[in-house]
Formats: sequence, structure tokens, C-alpha cells
Amino acid sequence: MEISTKMNQINRIYNLIVEDLEIAGRASLYVADANEPDGRYKSYGVRAKGKKEIITKYKKQIRALPQVEQIKLATILIQSRFGEQQSIGLFILEQFPNYFSPENFAQLDMLIRCIHGWSKVDSFTGTLLRDILFLYPTDFIQLVKQWNQDEDRWLKRISVVLFTRKVAKSGKFTSTALEMCDQLIFDKEPLVLKGVGWALKDLLRTEKKIILPYLIDLRLKGVSNILTLYAIKDLKGKERAEFLLVK
Repeated sequence: MEISTKMNQINRIYNLIVEDLEIAGRASLYVADANEPDGRYKSYGVRAKGKKEIITKYKKQIRALPQVEQIKLATILIQSRFGEQQSIGLFILEQFPNYFSPENFAQLDMLIRCIHGWSKVDSFTGTLLRDILFLYPTDFIQLVKQWNQDEDRWLKRISVVLFTRKVAKSGKFTSTALEMCDQLIFDKEPLVLKGVGWALKDLLRTEKKIILPYLIDLRLKGVSNILTLYAIKDLKGKERAEFLLVK
């Protein structure tokens, strides 16, 4: 009886969220899925402000649930494959990176495989997955290596975008990041190549003596300009000009 009551509470909050997203979507001026190239990605057309308003509306109700119920609600939201629902799911899970210890990696893997849009990939990677990496680096890197070799472009993008921002700045994962990047330098998917370029751009800021020679070597190998031009966004003047002369 208690389990049924808890599920009813989770379903009630979920249905209210979906109802508000549908209403906001009908009122939106944006075309759903306009910026996402994967046909598996679903959207109501609700942008950041609208999502924030819905999160604010239900925040207290969500946080009043025990952790296990919050994670169940987040799972339902993420499995919907609607980008806006996944954003709310991420809002919930960001509070619980400790939950995704190695014994729960299978559940994490299942959730991440529901994400089919670059914006959601980057959001999950820059918060939840980043925190899991810092908490469980050795074990999590093994899972990331599996994503790096997966056929799905979003898993491949995750495996390199993970090493941007604070992760790159930490200087703790440079060798692993280069290993992940090296596996994808000739990938055919532009969004994967841009992910590699982004990782190298951020790593270049803290590990220039290592990353710049690596980028020169990539240039000599004839990798796509999509990758290298993204990676050298921060290079200026003579240094940039000299790099572009490398053929």
C-alpha cells in the first residue's frame, strides 16, 4: 500500500510537469526540435526560461520526496526522451552524484543512453557526470572508455566533452582526455569532432606545453578543420598564424 501511495505521488508530480510543459509548448514561438539533428530527440519547444519557471513551481514538491523517489521521478522524466523533461530530470539528479557509485553505473548507463541531443548531452556532462568523475575517477573512466567506443555519436561526444571546463582546469585527467580524443580524431560526425575540439581547447588553457604539440601533430595528420579550428579558438596573433601554416 505504501509503495502504491509513493508511486501515485511520483506520477501525480510527473503528470503535472508534463501538463505544464505541453501548455508552454503550445504557447511557444519556437519550433520543437529545431536545433537538434537526431530524430530520436523529442521536444515541446519550451526554452530555458519556461523550463526554469516549471522547475521553480515544482521544486518544493520534488525536494520533499525521499531521495529514492526523486531518482525514480528523474528516471521517468529522462526515459521520456523529451528534452525539457530530461532537463528537469537533470535538475533532480544533480543533487545526488554520490548515488551513482560504481554499483549503480548500469542504471547511469541506461539513463545516459536515453539522451539524443547535443544540448542535453552537454548539460549532463558539465554537471552530473563531471561530479561523478571527481567522486569515482578510476571506475567511471572505465565506463567512459566504453562510451568512447560506442557507435552512438552522443556517447562518443560525452566521452570527450566530459574533459572540458572544470575537469580540464583541474589538470587531473589530461592523459585520459588525450586518450579519449585520440580515438575520435577521424570520426565522421561533426558534433563528435567539435566535442574533441572543445576538450582540446579547454585543455590548451592549462596544459599548453602538452596540448599545442599534440594539435600540431593532428594538423600534420590531416584531421578535419572542424576539430583543429575549434581547438585553437583561444590562440591569437602570430601564434595562431604559425599554427595555420602547418599542413
